[in-house]
Amino acid sequence: MSTWISETGRRRALACGALLLALPACLAPPPASGPQPAITQTTLANGAVQVRAPRGYCFDDGSLRRLAGGGGFALLAPCTQLTGAPGFAAAPALMTVSVMPQPRDAAPPDAEGLAAAVAPAPLGAQGQADGLVYAQVMTGGEAVLPGGDPRHWRGTRALGRHLASLALYAPEGSALSGRDGRLLLGDLAAGLSVAGDRGEDKR
Repeated sequence: MSTWISETGRRRALACGALLLALPACLAPPPASGPQPAITQTTLANGAVQVRAPRGYCFDDGSLRRLAGGGGFALLAPCTQLTGAPGFAAAPALMTVSVMPQPRDAAPPDAEGLAAAVAPAPLGAQGQADGLVYAQVMTGGEAVLPGGDPRHWRGTRALGRHLASLALYAPEGSALSGRDGRLLLGDLAAGLSVAGDRGEDKR
């Protein structure tokens, strides 16, 4: 099977890869030193992108940060884990959202570019739904999340003049490493929206 990638696909891969490669350096298990407030929505990229957490998940307050070039990063985990308060029993998982500006003429993300960005890791399920391009990456999850399943999910979605990169990591053997993870990643993507070009990141 040919591994040739078109020039358009190569540009898309570079755009996706710049976000995906930065994720492991940003990830860490949520801190266990005291409860956090229940943050279920925030803005990234200087307020340009609004992010709403899926039900039962909250943003790790200590993870919210600006990225060089006008982007932003956030990590999510079950609210009960972050706040220490009882609530909806969400399945254990770490999710990330990374947002970066992209040129006006940038091609929309596609499966070819996402696959090239995570290469040479083998892929399982792949597809596109409601603007989200997603792929199940079959190796590497345990290197990011201690005790995690090697299988994890990556996705990209265009939001106006920004590109969002999503990731989902779950414990070994979790249903979220399979089809359930794709659905949860879709819920996370559905919570992304263009909020405008002004404002500051909520921290």
